[in-house]
Amino acid sequence: MVQLADFEDKKLVEKSVYENVEKDIQERLYLLFSEAYRQGIGTIIAIEGFAASGKGALMKAITTRLDPRKVRVHSVDMENPIYSDYPLLYQFWEKIPSYGELIIFEGSWYKRIVQGRFEGEISTKHFSKYIRSIQNFEEMLTDDKYLLFKFFLHISKEEQKKRFKKAKKENKIWVISKSDLREAKYYEEIRSYYEEFIELTNTPKTPWNIIAAKDKYFTRIHVMEKLIEELEERLKFNSAEMLMKLKENSPREI
Repeated sequence: MVQLADFEDKKLVEKSVYENVEKDIQERLYLLFSEAYRQGIGTIIAIEGFAASGKGALMKAITTRLDPRKVRVHSVDMENPIYSDYPLLYQFWEKIPSYGELIIFEGSWYKRIVQGRFEGEISTKHFSKYIRSIQNFEEMLTDDKYLLFKFFLHISKEEQKKRFKKAKKENKIWVISKSDLREAKYYEEIRSYYEEFIELTNTPKTPWNIIAAKDKYFTRIHVMEKLIEELEERLKFNSAEMLMKLKENSPREI
């Protein structure tokens, strides 16, 4: 069984180191997603993780240089009753991007699973059915013209409390929802549900990338470099080489 506690190591990247590589990494992502658009390959990024683990800041880092006409972000709102009368995956199917485009889910289909387990709305029997539906959903996409990336940002209970306190101190209480506070209160139980679905849906075709997210700079570099690695392999496109050529041929700094 996956143990998220194994991903609480203090992995630090100095701010100066991050700032030194950030622009080139973002430029390479721009080149790769432009190539994906040219090839008609869609990309889906699901970012899961504990509240206050840095999902929003990570999405900003990923999308800063991208073409806004070809990228969308969807934040899953579990409090919205509009989807309660629809099947589990309805709200996600309707957000699937066109070939060549990108969508980033802040939270995903797994968020509904965790909430249902916690609230007692999903029995063991129905949980198994939902997992099968998710596996079929993900496999159907990756068998088609899509790349699917699943990232889980992990922070400890102590780190989460620290970030909540900082948000309150800086008068940013609006960033903490009721569900966030509930998650903090029942941290260990929620963690067990996370570990359960990660174990069951970590497949060769759709693997999980679990990130020790205590340090924001490590998180951003690690995730963006993973995207670059996988995109280059799938698209057969060397973004570092292309960026170097552009810099050599451009009269201005790229």
